[in-house]
Amino acid sequence: MGWHRKDIELGLGPIAFLYSWSLIPIAISILMLVFDKYTEYLFYACLSALALQSVSLYLIISKRKISLHYDSIKKRLIITSLILFIFMFSQFTNTEYSSSIQVIVAILFSYYILNTHQIITDNIGSTYERPWNVEEQLSKQELPNWDVHSYIFGQKLLADRKVPEIGGIARISGQVDDEKLKLIVDIFGHKSKDEFDFSLLQIELKSVE
Repeated sequence: MGWHRKDIELGLGPIAFLYSWSLIPIAISILMLVFDKYTEYLFYACLSALALQSVSLYLIISKRKISLHYDSIKKRLIITSLILFIFMFSQFTNTEYSSSIQVIVAILFSYYILNTHQIITDNIGSTYERPWNVEEQLSKQELPNWDVHSYIFGQKLLADRKVPEIGGIARISGQVDDEKLKLIVDIFGHKSKDEFDFSLLQIELKSVE
């Protein structure tokens, strides 16, 4: 029906590089705690690890912004935010066990960041596009079971829905590329190499002439 699939390239090299390097200061902080040496620098070692991991998370999410609307990702982002709060709070309370808490919290943060990376890479999904005419408008009849936010074309979110068959989500938006209007359908919730049954989306637009 005029839809063409686009390949998605995450470019995981820099992301994996940042995350792997973040494990070094965590290992150093564990050694500081075990041998009770240079513990005054332990907070900064953990903080540098958390900073690198946060950047790696930002990079991977920026490449698949739709993942921010995926329930599993949202839950983990809330958890990592709470972990960051506990980490900072432990520094300012300056209790006897602050160093131990910071190391434990940094390890937990690392786990959830890695887990979030894994979920995104396992559910990259797929993207489809088709030409669009500025004179045309979307309609509820063409998009049954979708939450339509705008029937008029624009470079914004036009409609979204859950795809229970794959436990994923889908979003429709407008895009202008070299003065050509396109509808973009973004799906998140399946492996990029897997074939996706487009009919599951129940998009009933007319064929492109």
